[in-house]
Amino acid sequence: MPTAIGPGAHVTIHYTLRDGRGNLLETTDADDPQTFVWGYRTVVPGLELALEGAFAGDVIDVTVAPEDGYGLRDDTDVFDVERSEFPNDVAVGGEFDAEGDDGTTLTMRVTEVRDDAVVVDANHPLAGETLNFKVRVIAVREATPDEVIEAQAELAAQQPPKGGVS
Repeated sequence: MPTAIGPGAHVTIHYTLRDGRGNLLETTDADDPQTFVWGYRTVVPGLELALEGAFAGDVIDVTVAPEDGYGLRDDTDVFDVERSEFPNDVAVGGEFDAEGDDGTTLTMRVTEVRDDAVVVDANHPLAGETLNFKVRVIAVREATPDEVIEAQAELAAQQPPKGGVS
């Protein structure tokens, strides 16, 4: 009997991702599909939920609202940092990692460079975007114990330390 996507399933998919305006954002290469263990937030929540119950061979069109994708944009995540904190060659569009108050790593993009400050945006680049996925399920099987342990470790690494904001 074929395995359906659900808790503990190891899933292999190919997908094409477009934004709400139809612009192509990402696609998997034919020889490099996306693999993940279902239920460990390896893919955006809205996509993961939409795939539940699917089988190998299924093709699914999924529209994911911002709050079920990369979240809504938060204007407080766009802020000034003293210019002296950056190298001389800092430029708009550059990215860098910083440690958040809760100890997590934040990737920030430079949106403006001024004489006294650099404006950075800590929102995910796709925050606030409606995501449109076309997914082809390639394979579904039960995850091995090692795959589950790896997925659990990746999920734990995404979580803020105890007492932090989730």
